[in-house]
Amino acid sequence: MGHDDLFKKRKARKNIDLQRERHKRAQNKRYLIVCEGTKTEPYYFQSLLEDIGIRLPTVRVAKNEGSSPDRIVTHALDLYEEDARQGDAYDAVYCVFDRDKHTTFGAAVQRTKDCQAPLIAITSTPCFEVWLLLHFGYTDQPFHAAGKKSVGDQVVAQLKRKPGMGQYGKGQQGIYVQLKDKLDSALNNADRLRQHGKDTGSINPATDVDQLVLTLQTLVR
Repeated sequence: MGHDDLFKKRKARKNIDLQRERHKRAQNKRYLIVCEGTKTEPYYFQSLLEDIGIRLPTVRVAKNEGSSPDRIVTHALDLYEEDARQGDAYDAVYCVFDRDKHTTFGAAVQRTKDCQAPLIAITSTPCFEVWLLLHFGYTDQPFHAAGKKSVGDQVVAQLKRKPGMGQYGKGQQGIYVQLKDKLDSALNNADRLRQHGKDTGSINPATDVDQLVLTLQTLVR
């Protein structure tokens, strides 16, 4: 065997070893999702993870400690630091919360950007139900409070007018399974809405939930 052939074989073997190492490291990565909601969002993401075959310890959906964005970020940091002290910190921590009427929203988003931990804000305006609404079609119609109904109530009211959603309520289980055949449409509509926001400067409505869904899907590819 010539020297050139031996060199090529060694190089090919090295490339295969590198690919295996990268795959192993990717498999060993761990992610944390901390949600504002106590039921709706955790149920949704837990069902998604079960559906695509991702289990602990790869991704953990944590219970929250308070519903305001600043408390979500604080709780996420506490969980990250606790894990880091045990010698195996999360590779990314996703903080899922709404703009709604929260006065700490902007500061919480900025805090995820400024801190040393790998925190990523996954936000929705006005609320998580915008993401669910996008499963039924595209909309960039702004939502506003009216009368006794909050801005979030207005989104839920519109969602409940969609086929099969008349009994929707906060904390309802099975929403992911019910809507998963419309997931591709929701992803496309959310991306279109994001582009609309960039083009017009509009932040109502908006959602980043699709970005987290896409990230989770890549873990099984």
